[in-house]
Amino acid sequence: MNLIISSLFASLAFFLPIIAIVFGIVWLVKVVNRFEKRETEKLELVRQNVEQFRVLIERLDRIEQQLDSNTKRS
Repeated sequence: MNLIISSLFASLAFFLPIIAIVFGIVWLVKVVNRFEKRETEKLELVRQNVEQFRVLIERLDRIEQQLDSNTKRS
């Protein structure tokens, strides 16, 4: 009986660090993916803002051209 218990503790002592390392790596990958997802969402918001800014600049340019053409006519 003592031999069985000793064997169980020996195998536990051998496998426990390996299991802990695997769980640590899995946890680290999850954390990195979470941060990567957040940064991707932020980047997408910035891209949308830049696109909206470009559209506004184009509209302002058209308005400016219309104003210039109206002042030249008068």
